[in-house]
Amino acid sequence: MFNDSQNSKALHEVMNEVLWNCGLQVNGIDVGIPFMCGAQGGGKTASIHYLSKMYDFGIVSTHLALKPIEETGGIPQFDSIIIDGKQVLGTVWSFPDIMKILYEKSNAVQANYQAKIAGKSEAEIKQITPPIVIWLLDDAHLLGPIHMGLLYELFTERSLRSYQIPKNCAMMMAGNTSSKSGAKSMFSAIINRCVMMPVYTDFVGWKNNFAIPNNVHAGVVSFLGNVQYQKFFHEEEQVDVAWGSPRSWTRFANEIKTREDARKSIISTDTCLYLGTGYVGKEGASEFATYYKIYSEFDIDDILTNYKNYSLPVEPVKSYALAYALTTNYIGRSDRDKFLPNISYLISLFMKDASELSIMMIKEMKQSEKLLKKNLVGKIISQIQKTEPDLVRETLKEVIDLTSDMGE
Repeated sequence: MFNDSQNSKALHEVMNEVLWNCGLQVNGIDVGIPFMCGAQGGGKTASIHYLSKMYDFGIVSTHLALKPIEETGGIPQFDSIIIDGKQVLGTVWSFPDIMKILYEKSNAVQANYQAKIAGKSEAEIKQITPPIVIWLLDDAHLLGPIHMGLLYELFTERSLRSYQIPKNCAMMMAGNTSSKSGAKSMFSAIINRCVMMPVYTDFVGWKNNFAIPNNVHAGVVSFLGNVQYQKFFHEEEQVDVAWGSPRSWTRFANEIKTREDARKSIISTDTCLYLGTGYVGKEGASEFATYYKIYSEFDIDDILTNYKNYSLPVEPVKSYALAYALTTNYIGRSDRDKFLPNISYLISLFMKDASELSIMMIKEMKQSEKLLKKNLVGKIISQIQKTEPDLVRETLKEVIDLTSDMGE
């Protein structure tokens, strides 16, 4: 099986290559089918669905290895055929069920496209995403010989049992190569018709492209953002115990958040440790339970209100947790302008006592500006510069690229 440890790229970067390939496929260019190979739980499937949603593509996601072969290959039926002038009993294959799904999705996206371009000028139409359907063949590493035989026809002729797939359909595969995940050897003829794209999931890419847009629990994101805890972000997969991965941390975060929302309070350390061990393994859960208790003990509203009387904690972990808690709270506030002097003063304290954390806060806020379409950092820097111009200049020399477009 393909060795995905060679020439690997970050998942969020590879998605641009996948998008380009999809455009080539639907325009009749003979190119390989993208096969993204990477460790389990890295977000390959979620990234493809996110890409489809972003560009308003249709998406059909299938796990062929887990489906009866008839859904992909159809059912043989009797048919009368003529051989040397004689009528004999032959076979014809039914229209595969997956083809029905693809054509329904194709018709739907084309109808949606026609509605979008109605009454538009030629220039406006060029700005509208064409009606593409993404067919994701997920968990491709589990495919057996019969399914791979069908893929040979599919990737060569763009057909199944001689039935052509929709012209606006682009195919891709996702899977991994680990024996622990049940990976099987794939026919060389299939590999030769693919473009192999080994991927890994890096924390920054996951945070910026998934966690923040999807409002993943800030305590989990900040925990994994700390260098000493990033070893738990995507661990080596296990068979009989839980292990940390972007998928398992996201689901753990979802469980924490729903429990907090329902009970209007944080979950207990015992519950956090028990659930966390089931999601991400004992070591990661133990470290997170300790961090979660520290992160959750801060009354951010009170700190912001009484900011002039507040002193930063001395312990590094507590300072880090507070910095992230203040940042996410301020970003999420609808009344953040009211607290501009407050957060600015607190960031100035970090500039004096823990400059690396003030830089982290500024970077996090700068990143959020893309989603909020608001100027957060510029206002804060201007506020601090009124009283601490030298402090601002000294602290931000490492992040001058972030402040180059900010006015005084």
